[in-house]
Amino acid sequence: MTSNKAAGQVREVPIDLIRPGSQQARRYFNPEALTELAESIRESGVVQPVVLRTRVWGFELLAGERRWRAAQQAGLHEIPAIVRDDLSDTEAFVIGLIENLQRESLTPMETASGLKRLGELFELTHEEIGERVGKSREYVSNYLRLLNLAPPVQALVNEGHLNPGHAKILAALAFDEQLRWADEVIRHRLSVRQLERKLAAARARKIVFKPGKPGDWQVLERELSDLLACPVTVQADKAGKGELRVRFHSLDELDGVLARIGYAAR
Repeated sequence: MTSNKAAGQVREVPIDLIRPGSQQARRYFNPEALTELAESIRESGVVQPVVLRTRVWGFELLAGERRWRAAQQAGLHEIPAIVRDDLSDTEAFVIGLIENLQRESLTPMETASGLKRLGELFELTHEEIGERVGKSREYVSNYLRLLNLAPPVQALVNEGHLNPGHAKILAALAFDEQLRWADEVIRHRLSVRQLERKLAAARARKIVFKPGKPGDWQVLERELSDLLACPVTVQADKAGKGELRVRFHSLDELDGVLARIGYAAR
């Protein structure tokens, strides 16, 4: 086991010997922001060391994956690092999560998943999770509530089409309602307050967003939306004629839909 003194020393470690940790909370890295950081590193180097653990094959990255990726992009062969072989798997996960939360570098859904895993590891209440990561109980509860969102709506939150305020409100709805109201928010650029007012008005009139649609169509829409990770609507008349509509919000999202149905551009 590494002593506390040794654990705090900074050393240069070859970049090609480092691999991301399997328990890293962060999964998405903005390409433009990564390029900007790479340019900064070319000019000034890596200011803050990454945190690693020794493995048979090299080093496992515990904290600082964005710096490590940008350093690779900048063409560096080594990166300053602190090696923490004194940490258990659980401690390593907590260190990485706390660093990402402090830097606000996780997407909303990555934050929610990380907080959930932390609570499960130690059987913590929302308040105790907050104490571990230096956040309020309300902060923790609001993010954990996002895990009640349908997968396509979670994707919209991560991509920035819906903000956490919208997501918090949508999470209280049934999956099919979440998808329809998320689409309404994006199409009409509703603020959080406007969404609240529209939902309140709908409840007061005791109407459903798209009333009169048979339950089997709603099931089909929900399953297709889950499959394609985009809002899907299906409409048909008594003769069986109708349309299937897939709504996407960016060309990248369209590419994802095409890939899921097996289409490849020639």
